[in-house]
Amino acid sequence: MSTGSDPPKPPDHGHAGTEPTRRARYRAAILEAAERAFADQGYDATKVQDLARDAGVSLTTLYGAFPGKWEIFCAVQEARLAALLREVLGGASTLPADPLERLCFGIERYLRFHMRHPTFLRLELREGVPWGTTDALRTPAQTRAWKAGLAMMTQTFAEGIERGLFEPDDPETCARTTTAISQVRLALWARGGGRTPPDTVVERTLAQLVRAFVRRDRIDEALARLPARTNL
Repeated sequence: MSTGSDPPKPPDHGHAGTEPTRRARYRAAILEAAERAFADQGYDATKVQDLARDAGVSLTTLYGAFPGKWEIFCAVQEARLAALLREVLGGASTLPADPLERLCFGIERYLRFHMRHPTFLRLELREGVPWGTTDALRTPAQTRAWKAGLAMMTQTFAEGIERGLFEPDDPETCARTTTAISQVRLALWARGGGRTPPDTVVERTLAQLVRAFVRRDRIDEALARLPARTNL
């Protein structure tokens, strides 16, 4: 039976950095437990006492790491979304020059990141927020990530339209629609228990984007280019 106390601490032999390392370990355990709880129960139903118990720390330790549940939720979002941005946009100077390849490059990494982190994906889906808008985003990290991704995709669509690759349309609307399509594909993957191979999800999503946005006289050409973008 849990007593609410912290697990036994390793002996302190006086090495520098022992206490910061312990604090980092507790913080990581709290965030891991919180991500699971928020995904399973939602933010409102999650209790701080349960987070402490599942993380194996006392409430005192939890509150020493975070002021409260909201700050824990924000920290989960910050950690995951910062990693997502690094993966999708971290090498911005080396992104493909071709608009179609750049779009596929970013969306593939976006999809695969979420499928590698299914608990975080369930957390995001449980929020019930349409990914094509910012209206109901809760945290600064969500807003930053959404705006960064939208800016990249909007620029990509603008270049593709100018080059005659994509159908003439409002670039930002195309970018928002792409995000919505990605959300639907990921939601169906999660609802199916993640049984669909990630390669299949990527290939079908990219093919759908080609059919939705590429000019009709260039769809076959664009579809033929997709296999080179689906084995990263």
